[in-house]
Amino acid sequence: MNDDEHLSEAEPRRSLIDVATELAAGLTGSAELPVAGLSGPARAAFLALLARERPRPMLVLVADARAAETLGRDLRFFLGEGPEDLAASDRVHVFPAWDTAPFAALSPSPETIAQRIEGLHRLAQTHFPIVITTPEAAMQRVIPPTDLESAVQNLVEGDDIDLGNLAARLTDWGYRRRPLVEDRGELAIRGGLIDVFVTGAPEPIRMELLGDTIESIRSFDPRSQRRMEDQEEALILPATELPLHLRTDARLLRQVDERARELEMPRADRLALVENLREGGEVPGLESWAPLFSERAGLSAYLPAKTLVVLDDPHALKAACKELWDSIDIHEQQAIDERRLHPEPTQLYCTVENFFEMLEPFARVVMEGLDVSPDAAARPHAKMPFAIRGRRVSHEENGFALLVERIRAWESQGARVALVVGSTVQAERLRLILEAEDLRVGFAAGSLPAELEARDAPGSFIVEGELSESVELPADRLVCLAETNLFGEHRRSRRRKQVALTLDQVMKSLAELKPGDFIVHLDNGIGRYHGLTHLSVAGSEGDYLHLEYHGGDKLYLPVDRVNLVQKYVGGDGARPELAKLGSGNWEKIKQKTKESILSMTRELLALYSTRQRSAGYAFSTGDPYFQEFAARFPFEETPDQERAIEEVLGDLGSSKPMDRLVCGDVGYGKTEVAMRAAFAVAMAGKQVAVLVPTTVLAQQHTESFRKRFEGYPVEIETMSSFRSRKENLETVAAIRTGRVDVVVGTHRLLSGDVEFANLGLLVVDEEHRFGVRDKERIKQMRQLVDVLTLTATPIPRTLEMSLSGIRNLSVIETPPVDRQAIRTYVSRSDDHVIRDAVLRELHRGGQVFFVHNRVQTIEALHDRLRSIVPEAKIRVGHGQMKTHALERVMLGFMEHEFDILLCTAIVESGLDIPNANTIFIDRADTFGLAQLYQLRGRVGRSPARAYAYLLVPPERVLTREAQKRLQVLRELDELGGGFKIAAHDLEIRGAGNLLGKQQSGHITEVGFELYTSMMEDAVRELRGEVVEETIEPEIQIGASVYIPDTYMEDVNQRLVWYKRLAALRESGDRGVLAEELEDRYGPIPPIVDSLLDVMELRRRMKDMSVSEARLRGDTLSLRLHEGSSIDRDALIDLVKQSRGQWEASPGNVLRHQVLGLSSPVAELEAALLRLDALPRRDMAPTARGSA
Repeated sequence: MNDDEHLSEAEPRRSLIDVATELAAGLTGSAELPVAGLSGPARAAFLALLARERPRPMLVLVADARAAETLGRDLRFFLGEGPEDLAASDRVHVFPAWDTAPFAALSPSPETIAQRIEGLHRLAQTHFPIVITTPEAAMQRVIPPTDLESAVQNLVEGDDIDLGNLAARLTDWGYRRRPLVEDRGELAIRGGLIDVFVTGAPEPIRMELLGDTIESIRSFDPRSQRRMEDQEEALILPATELPLHLRTDARLLRQVDERARELEMPRADRLALVENLREGGEVPGLESWAPLFSERAGLSAYLPAKTLVVLDDPHALKAACKELWDSIDIHEQQAIDERRLHPEPTQLYCTVENFFEMLEPFARVVMEGLDVSPDAAARPHAKMPFAIRGRRVSHEENGFALLVERIRAWESQGARVALVVGSTVQAERLRLILEAEDLRVGFAAGSLPAELEARDAPGSFIVEGELSESVELPADRLVCLAETNLFGEHRRSRRRKQVALTLDQVMKSLAELKPGDFIVHLDNGIGRYHGLTHLSVAGSEGDYLHLEYHGGDKLYLPVDRVNLVQKYVGGDGARPELAKLGSGNWEKIKQKTKESILSMTRELLALYSTRQRSAGYAFSTGDPYFQEFAARFPFEETPDQERAIEEVLGDLGSSKPMDRLVCGDVGYGKTEVAMRAAFAVAMAGKQVAVLVPTTVLAQQHTESFRKRFEGYPVEIETMSSFRSRKENLETVAAIRTGRVDVVVGTHRLLSGDVEFANLGLLVVDEEHRFGVRDKERIKQMRQLVDVLTLTATPIPRTLEMSLSGIRNLSVIETPPVDRQAIRTYVSRSDDHVIRDAVLRELHRGGQVFFVHNRVQTIEALHDRLRSIVPEAKIRVGHGQMKTHALERVMLGFMEHEFDILLCTAIVESGLDIPNANTIFIDRADTFGLAQLYQLRGRVGRSPARAYAYLLVPPERVLTREAQKRLQVLRELDELGGGFKIAAHDLEIRGAGNLLGKQQSGHITEVGFELYTSMMEDAVRELRGEVVEETIEPEIQIGASVYIPDTYMEDVNQRLVWYKRLAALRESGDRGVLAEELEDRYGPIPPIVDSLLDVMELRRRMKDMSVSEARLRGDTLSLRLHEGSSIDRDALIDLVKQSRGQWEASPGNVLRHQVLGLSSPVAELEAALLRLDALPRRDMAPTARGSA
């Protein structure tokens, strides 16, 4: 049960608080005091007490990165700091090592660089920081404290700043100028506004200047770009330890050149390298050359005089130091052999002797897990350690009854028992489960320290937090039970808030047209966009979209009518034909598409109506068994996943049969949704069939289901070609007699001999991958039982909205809460880089994908990989292999029979292999962004950090186009603009899979946005709802209204805003957008204010069905659409009574004599006010169209 049975019972028990008090008093000068008997979270509990007893800066050294992360989480818990609360006031910070090998031609990730800089700043500038690190991280030399101090910008309201100088300093220290700040390390300046996303910060900040004075500082949401909270200050840490001014300094470049000559680097490479640096270019691995530009400092330079150094297991620390220097020696020799630029090792790393010498001036605590041997006192100068009794608590397999028994035993001994869970949802589940066992527990009002301070009496309570494992501290009367003991698996809770975009934001980004993109004009068809052009027409200035059509025909569309234009997205990189203006073909294409959509939606509606009339079985999900099953899920549900589960359970609880589609990327939690449904159905005594398209997926799902249902009376079987005929026939018999509760299988499940005793639920995974005959059989089963369909191809939110009411959809678009961003490196195809990365993955028990997209040369690469990493087992898989052979390879990889899967890009991507967390993509420069996005997504499906290596040839071999694409690749992360579009391209493909081949063709013909709009109209029309006609009014009144580039510099942003203004719907929208404009871009200039007025008048024209307004001389002409609801008799009265001010003309045109007001905009507003006051008539429903 515990790790300290060797402590004699006669030995007096010491409480943590007593030891911490006594030890704190003895820690003076450079004293070293040992502490023994601490293991697991007890170490963190002890350090938390020590930190509270005598606050002082603390540097904690542990042997490896995983131990540092674990200790950091546990210490935050015992100090009462939340895992998500990363405010500057927090004391605990983990200081990481670079995530690259010494002298590698790879740059550390921006996240790692940011964490190191933040750690240095905390040590130097904050009160009583606790920095946890490893020898590997601490022995690497760092930027000198004076340089860091000069690079940090600490700005407060009222400060006077030189904007140009600030921008120059930030770009010098690694920030990238962008029109819009969305990612960490970005900077944007718009007039008197400065947006900065400080690396390592949870949100970006926006500073507003009045002249040269900072008037306000606020955080803002990078998704909506709207301000959030006022900030007292803006602390801007550098984004790099090597500023641009050093990298481009001529004198220092000569030193670099001399070092390159020493290393006998080839002349062409040396000259190219120096030239690239002189021009400020990015070079992978540049960070390790920092000592060639300026001398580096040791970490001790940042430690305040009264720092307490804690050494956790000195033997392990010394072994880690030796391991680091062994690695440094090996990698230095590799760099010498390859004539690669690198500094002398001691310029970048401290020696082992030097490292421990630098710690000697500081007071030190040495923590040992085991007590010293009895003869320790006999050794000269040996110090007897403070012995503490801290016990790990073993995991119980026998369920909650035994756990409750143990909790009561602890309480009877006077202990306070803290039940530690990761979320409020999990806390409530635990309360209900314990209540069912007749144990009532309360909730802690705050953190653990606050609760313990208020609670001295024995008892149990639930507290939110994150604890690596359970611990018992008998002398302190405290037991902390982690989720491992409560639910059997460690539950992953939230990390630092990730900046994620919803599909709405992705769609908004797609409005950012680039010159050369295809567009869809609702009236004229598909054209090509050639940019935003500023023109002066009939005495007024404005912005126009320059569009090109078939035969080079040009069309200039005023921006107030930008709603007529959509970006063309056809999926799979479709390149459409340009429409011919005035030919009439476009209307025929739209009509044909509309008829096809109506036919499809009629069929879907008929199926939906049939199911709504059918009677189904209502399942219950409220019992404690279901609560316990849900609580045992080892991850925290994402909001999307929780919603999907609720929708599925709601369907099962209804008396109508379920037919729901759950969409979401691989690893996003669809299977758990299916498992919750399967559990409810199986526990109600009915059977569940899980149908998958391949034998490999059948195997994977079977293992997942068996593991998840362990300990419950549910019999799970599988049917596929991987099983013998005899085994399959035995399963068929068991299904018929009802002995099998859940069966997972391929299309074999659809065979005529498979008869279910009492089928209650059919789960279909990736239905679009089944053949026509199988789909027909699934269609028949749909009419009989509850059906849940899963697909890994994401579906656009717009399509989900269009299908609402005829197809029940649940979309999971949020990645799991503990999913870490994939570290992406661009590297030459270097043997040492490959070997280091593969061995790092193998050492942590993982596996590797190696994607090489040419079958002809894959065997040659197989031989090369075997010579690079002879210790790894490698197998090859590609699309030209026989299906069964390829499935065998994939199954072997899934079951970890070998380490590296060398494969082409087409190998099945639907597999979830959480153990594979490193991927190499050979010749990444030849792949499109959508392909890279999908390939890279094969890794990073577990809490472990994932790595993607994009291998490319030397830069001089690449085309200019490939070099541009590589610049995008270097900045790849979840928010990169290219990936937004790539992700959307995959969603369009998902739409095609869902809707079928014929509809995919129509999407290609009219573009996705128009297609979904037409589908929405078709659904409403078939359901008998009124489909209002869309009018896009044309305004020509001689007013100059536009957004000047002095106010909004970026063309794409101006286009987005024109689109948003043209889409005003409600009377209050103008004010809302004006407020946002001022928030994001500063005070609104008069010309933009006039644009807002015109767009608001345009909205009112749409409401009144006024399709056109023209001002010529002193006459304003207004054309009423034939569907206008303004009463015709009232119009006649207006003309008669106006004494010539108003007159009616043919074609539904009203002419109005202007009133001599201050501006054309005021004239139009007055005229519309007069018309708006007229009575309306009832209108019959009309078909939608564009006017």
